[in-house]
Amino acid sequence: MNNINSIDKKYGIKKFLNIFVSLSLITFSSVMKLSAQENIFHDINTGNEIEYVVRLTNGDILTGTVVEMISSTENGEGMKFKTSLGIAPVWGKQIAGITPYSTYNRHSHRIYFLPTAEPIGQNYFVGIFEMLFVYAGAGVSDWLSFTAGRSLIPGIPSNHQITDFNIKTTFYSQFYEEYYARISFAAGCNYGLINHDNELVHFYVCGTYRGNKSIITASIFYKAMSKDFYLLKFGPNMIDLPYENGSMGIGFGIDTKFTSWNDLHFIGELWNSNIGKPTNTGIMLGFRIANTQVGADFGIAFFTQPLYIPFMSFVWTPF
Repeated sequence: MNNINSIDKKYGIKKFLNIFVSLSLITFSSVMKLSAQENIFHDINTGNEIEYVVRLTNGDILTGTVVEMISSTENGEGMKFKTSLGIAPVWGKQIAGITPYSTYNRHSHRIYFLPTAEPIGQNYFVGIFEMLFVYAGAGVSDWLSFTAGRSLIPGIPSNHQITDFNIKTTFYSQFYEEYYARISFAAGCNYGLINHDNELVHFYVCGTYRGNKSIITASIFYKAMSKDFYLLKFGPNMIDLPYENGSMGIGFGIDTKFTSWNDLHFIGELWNSNIGKPTNTGIMLGFRIANTQVGADFGIAFFTQPLYIPFMSFVWTPF
């Protein structure tokens, strides 16, 4: 009998603890939800054309601008939200989250390698490209962007590694209501070292269209202040690379998200290093999985030699 009482006492206490923990979690969740609901409009700006992404509790995604804040006895706090389809009231109880569009797609300043005309701004990042190239970027306000990277290829000396610096100024960026799109233009300079004695300098201008789903970029670049022929060394391996000084090249890129999965994007780039030589062309096609903290790219690069190379990157945007 004592054993039975001991078992009842043991499992009765365990059952009580399970109920207590469950109730505590439910209460904590309810309090947090109410707190979030009270503060969901805290940082919203109205009447200044800042674009927001609103995620509703039913899973739908809205993109647009806040016209004004509203309230009612029945629905509580809310806002008039302007989208490409018109203006509609959106109430706090319908909203799961609100994010400025500039931070929602925190990789809009690049496709893969191709820089877009949009600034890095506050979307500072660090990442690793091809699992061999450490890369980082930061912005000054919304007009100046810096990136820098260095390869860490195992088994080759430091003076055979690859180094890259890029500076870009976004001199025009405007949101057009009639097209529901942002159009930006930028100019920049890229300085690269393939080994410590092989310099490549490019000047470029680019334009970017960013709509509700897609980012489309076109770029033209000019190779200057460099030599016409390079002997590249990677440990015991050597590669001949003819690349004429004064070459004019072009680049195109697209980043478009899938409607059914907002964090999954298709990305693609086309490069031609010398428009006088169509064979100097490469195409990169792949996918990006990204949110406001991390991004991961996977795909295949095709060259006219022919040559096929897989590419990948992992990027962290911690701030």
